[in-house]
Amino acid sequence: MVWNKKFRQEARKNRFNGGLILGFTVFLSLSFWSYNPQDPSINSFGLSLKVTNYCGFIGASLADLFYQFFGFSSWFFILGGLGLAYKFFISRFRESVLSSILLFGLFLISFTSLSELHFPDIHFFSQQISLGGSLGKVIVSALTPLFHITGTAVLLWSAFALVLIFYSHIFFSRLFWNVPKKILISSLQFFKKTPVWASFISSKTKWLNLRMLVFSKKAFHFLKEKWILIRNLVFKNKKSPAAETAQKKPLSLKTPDSKKEPRFIFKEKDFLSKDKTTEPSLPPAFSEDNAQPQSLKDNGSEEAPSPLEKSFIFSKLPAIDILSEPPSSPEKISRQDVEDLSKKLMDKLSQFSIQGEITAVKTGPALILFEFKPEDHVKVSKIREMESDLSLALSSESIRIIAPIPGRDVVGIEASMPHRELVFLKNLLKEKSFLKMDLPLVLGRRADNVIGVKDLARIPHLLVAGTTGSGKSMFIISFVISLLFRHTPETLRILLFDPKQVDLSSFKDIPHLLSPIITSSNGTVGALHWATMEMEKRYRSLALFKARDHKSFNTIVKNLSSREKKYHEEKNKSLPPKDSYYFEPLPFICIVIEEFGDLMADRNIRRSIENLVVRLAQKARASGIHLVLAMQSPRKDVITGLIKTNIPGRISFKVASGIDSRVILDETGAERLLSHGDMLFLEPGNLKPLRYHGPFVREKDVLEVGNYWKSQGEPFYEEALMSSNGKNRSIESGGYSGALDIKEDPMYGEILEYVKTCKVVSASFLQRKFRIGYPRAARLIEVFFDEGKIGPPQGSKPREVLINK
Repeated sequence: MVWNKKFRQEARKNRFNGGLILGFTVFLSLSFWSYNPQDPSINSFGLSLKVTNYCGFIGASLADLFYQFFGFSSWFFILGGLGLAYKFFISRFRESVLSSILLFGLFLISFTSLSELHFPDIHFFSQQISLGGSLGKVIVSALTPLFHITGTAVLLWSAFALVLIFYSHIFFSRLFWNVPKKILISSLQFFKKTPVWASFISSKTKWLNLRMLVFSKKAFHFLKEKWILIRNLVFKNKKSPAAETAQKKPLSLKTPDSKKEPRFIFKEKDFLSKDKTTEPSLPPAFSEDNAQPQSLKDNGSEEAPSPLEKSFIFSKLPAIDILSEPPSSPEKISRQDVEDLSKKLMDKLSQFSIQGEITAVKTGPALILFEFKPEDHVKVSKIREMESDLSLALSSESIRIIAPIPGRDVVGIEASMPHRELVFLKNLLKEKSFLKMDLPLVLGRRADNVIGVKDLARIPHLLVAGTTGSGKSMFIISFVISLLFRHTPETLRILLFDPKQVDLSSFKDIPHLLSPIITSSNGTVGALHWATMEMEKRYRSLALFKARDHKSFNTIVKNLSSREKKYHEEKNKSLPPKDSYYFEPLPFICIVIEEFGDLMADRNIRRSIENLVVRLAQKARASGIHLVLAMQSPRKDVITGLIKTNIPGRISFKVASGIDSRVILDETGAERLLSHGDMLFLEPGNLKPLRYHGPFVREKDVLEVGNYWKSQGEPFYEEALMSSNGKNRSIESGGYSGALDIKEDPMYGEILEYVKTCKVVSASFLQRKFRIGYPRAARLIEVFFDEGKIGPPQGSKPREVLINK
């Protein structure tokens, strides 16, 4: 009796302890779940004066303390608390408390250290919380100098394995032996008492076995067919029996492809080839010999349907790891400093009889944003007039008033931070939204630390302005790098204009370029003229295939059958250049012009450039061609009314005056920006520009990205674009040698013998065939023409070979 009473008291005590532990665990889990780094806490002073955590200031402080010290491993405390509460409730907590704490501590230390050792770049909550936390960083930094990385990994994994070995015996024995054994015994007892159910299940088992046999046969045949198809695509030198049989049989209208309704109406004689045989079961754009383009295998001709034909294959994008690691975050503004600045702001406003309250304070890399809600009798215009007084009161380099913040009932007051923080491009490229953009435009961070990534394909063109030292050139370089991390030359081609010959020189000879970086005014006119002709040809292609835009066109032509492609190829050969069209997927084309103001300053070409730019800005969006025009001074004679009307996207860094700000943004404010990356972005459809701090990338990282793509292959310049530059081609490409020098070329005889076997030839064909540079190939074409071996140029079509006649 005494023992029974003592047992009930012990059980009551255990349930009480279990309830306390469970309540604290739930409180802690809610704090973790609603954690916000902007909340004020004991350990870190956040960006907002209002607590958003579900458990208030205490919950925010606990969550911040756990996350900062243990990282994302803090959730193991929740699991441990739930397990401990469960043991107390069932009165089975018989293990030693000290041993359990030691084992849990060893597990936590090993897990956080391994997380920091193997995954140091993984962060959560706006890059504020690491996976391993401060505990993992301290342990790894202490062990690495003593045991190196390999020894540290062995030591930590050994400790982790010890914990697993201790718990695995109990866990696995219960999970994989006790539980299945109980289920099996219960099932046997149940079926022993109910023979009807047993017979029913037995009959169903036989039926199931029969159905599984039929299904396995069908699955075997299905997988066999898929394997043959994959084998034919991967091992191109091995043809399947089906493909060999198809080559021997004449093509008739009863083939499976003919059952589909053709996209265009044409006669059978135009549809069939001369030998009336089908093509091999290979991708239509490639032959069997080293995956060279199929159009280059027919007697060496280059009668490809598109000058932007896929003449190279780049399937591997660069890893973000090639960019150097950003330094650790610098010292941030403390909560006390935020409160002091808020008090100074309120005092200065009250001196001018402006009453209200500060609802929130948000800090970014370079700015601090006060959200001030005035009382009903206060006029907003009165707050706008106080920029100079507030700048003096806050000792701020720049003050910008947003009155009001769009969509809200508060006034934004932006002031410069005492300590500025660099926003590194590598951290921004890790965002998930970056991979969702066709042409990602990485803007940087806002004052509330929100990362801005927009899609240039939707904007669709952009004007960029900024004085020297404002960060304009760094932004253009970051934009090009973001494109190189997102696209291969198969899906994006770039046209760069750099009159200063300095800013974009790191991207020289990358395979994405349509031509060498253009530095002269006449070359710019010729290149823009080519872009307009390319735009017109793309629009002809869109109209022919009844596509609304660039994306839908690519989707349609990807689904064309081999018969339809062959028909279009034959038809395109017979058309003059002005009526030709595309029937293969087209890449994006991004045209970046640095120092656009210098080009517009040349009176001889100013009108031509303005007309070409306006024409592209009006129509190029649907064809996949996009413009980025950058300049130092956005004067009215540079950004004319037509250009400004047709290019809605605007970015302004610090400019010289309020007049320049009105020209680029239609409002003042850009003249009060900070230097080195502070910008205002006006998106189409928005009335007010948003303020960002632009990304920064080191010069060695720019060279690293450029060298990566240069190592992937040589650039294949667009011949029609090079020809459009006329005499400037030698300047843009670095110059050619004379005819005597080119004949001394060791490959001159070899190339000439090969040209004799061709019907038509072009510079880009020689470039791809013999892996030589474009200037060398173009000079050979000119020498062959001077010697009468090939015919005159025919626009974008290859030249006829005369030597074999």
